[in-house]
Amino acid sequence: MESNALTEMHISALKEIGNIGAGNACTALAGFMNTLVDMTVPNIRMLDPAMVNKMISVDKGQVLGIKVGIKEDLNGMLINIVSREFASRLINVYYPKEFNSIGELDDMDRSVLCEMGNITSGACANSLATLTGMVVDIQPPEAYTCTVSELLKMPVDAFSQNGEKVVVLDEEFKVERTELSSHLFLILDGDSLNRVFTKIGLPPV
Repeated sequence: MESNALTEMHISALKEIGNIGAGNACTALAGFMNTLVDMTVPNIRMLDPAMVNKMISVDKGQVLGIKVGIKEDLNGMLINIVSREFASRLINVYYPKEFNSIGELDDMDRSVLCEMGNITSGACANSLATLTGMVVDIQPPEAYTCTVSELLKMPVDAFSQNGEKVVVLDEEFKVERTELSSHLFLILDGDSLNRVFTKIGLPPV
């Protein structure tokens, strides 16, 4: 997608889609963690391979990335970004665990975090399905230990063609109004994005 392809109307629609999806994911996450979770206004990013390496604002060393594929009527993925601090807060809801880095997580820890990703992604996908009237299903979560830039390279490699940019909805959750936060990225391929726009009464781009 060309960087100037999205009009203000398209961007506003994407933000509203993000608000609805993130709102449901936020509610699900609050129930999963048994605590208050707030969300920020969704940020629309246009990424290409060169831009991925500039994602420093959310790149704080190694994170746990939970990738959930989107299938059926839409093709894309949801990526949960989990920092060490966020992982610690979530895991300790269920059992005591001390660790200094994401690399120290064992299979049980990763299973808890993947279940969180499954729940939030499912809530977001269901919202998208309700909004568009399309069938939207998710694939089992996959966990990766890497940097944010390396995670975001996955959708760029999968969906970027001939130097085109990939549209990314970046939604941030904040636990108990603190700096403890997690990101949820929603990415659809170009055809899927245009199907969404058509379903909600906007012209394709």
